[in-house]
Amino acid sequence: MRLALALIVLASGLAGPAFAQDKAPAYKGLWISTPYPAFNVTSNESVTLDLTVKNAGLPPQRVGLELAKAPQGWTGAFLGGGKLIESVFVAPDGDASIKLRLEPPANAPKGNYHFEIAAEGRDSKFTLPLDLTVGDTLPPKLTMKSDLPILRGSSSSNFEYKLKIKNEGGGDAVVRVDAQSAPGFQVKFTEEYGSQELTSFPLKAGDEKTVTAKLSLPQSTKAGTYPVMVAASTGDVEAKTELGAEVTGQAKLLLTGSGERLSAQAIAGEGSPVEMTLTNTGSAAARNVKVSASEPSGWKVAFDPATVDLLAPNANQTVKATITPSNKAIAGDYMVTVSAAGDGVNASSDFRVTVRTSTMWGIVGVLVIAAALIVLVLAVVRYGRR
Repeated sequence: MRLALALIVLASGLAGPAFAQDKAPAYKGLWISTPYPAFNVTSNESVTLDLTVKNAGLPPQRVGLELAKAPQGWTGAFLGGGKLIESVFVAPDGDASIKLRLEPPANAPKGNYHFEIAAEGRDSKFTLPLDLTVGDTLPPKLTMKSDLPILRGSSSSNFEYKLKIKNEGGGDAVVRVDAQSAPGFQVKFTEEYGSQELTSFPLKAGDEKTVTAKLSLPQSTKAGTYPVMVAASTGDVEAKTELGAEVTGQAKLLLTGSGERLSAQAIAGEGSPVEMTLTNTGSAAARNVKVSASEPSGWKVAFDPATVDLLAPNANQTVKATITPSNKAIAGDYMVTVSAAGDGVNASSDFRVTVRTSTMWGIVGVLVIAAALIVLVLAVVRYGRR
């Protein structure tokens, strides 16, 4: 047992240095970096670079910054937090993000230019070489696409298209957006996650921005497919894409009385017929339309037909309502609300119903008055002589 343990310890001691040699030591010190240390610009174009100062395993310290080498006539300035800086503070294994702005001399000729940026701390120094070529850059170019260029819905739906606009040119640009669509259609552009309407926006070289195009249609839009041409443009280039709205159509109900009147007359305790017209003014058929009423207590309202299975666009359906006021209803005006509701569509109208008492009660009243007069006359005849 002791021999086995000794062999294991001996093997570990022999293997340890080999493993230690295979593992590369971690970098320790200061350095400064930028994502693109060599690039092209056009003449008279100022350049702003994103830089990162990194402290790897050193104590916290202040790091001085210097444009150690620059071609004749070129100037540089370090920026941090929107201010001119000359140094940064970095914690152990920490970093600091800064910018370097390079300004060329007037009419700098085409060619290659070499720069060196130095970062110097307490016991460490690092130099970053940069190579800049003044010459031709990428020509202006815009691209635009939508993952869902065709949307489907009714004329009351919200059509919202996500447009990805990318500046693939070599320079920053201001992009203007516009749209052409059918008469009555309205298109407005907003931020991807916002409601602020926009007509133009800045877009840096190489950046992409998502814009929402919101399309609204007139309620009377008929079913069909409608194209919408969207354009994004700068002063030099333009990108276009075609969107589509598949409108399925929508029913719209209108309920009126005969001759578009919203009034009727009825007799207390008696059924009175009232003719109504149900019209579909929409662009799609209305289905399973049921007619109902909200009437005063004790009243009864019946419809014939009570259900309309199908009502085509621009079609009419005559509905006969029988309104029976309560026996106890006194003469006057009452309100009856008639509603028509189908699959995803409804309409309602308020009808003023003027109630008159039954003619039988009038006859009874006349007879009572006549009887009273007869009694009065007989009384006068009999007792008037005394």
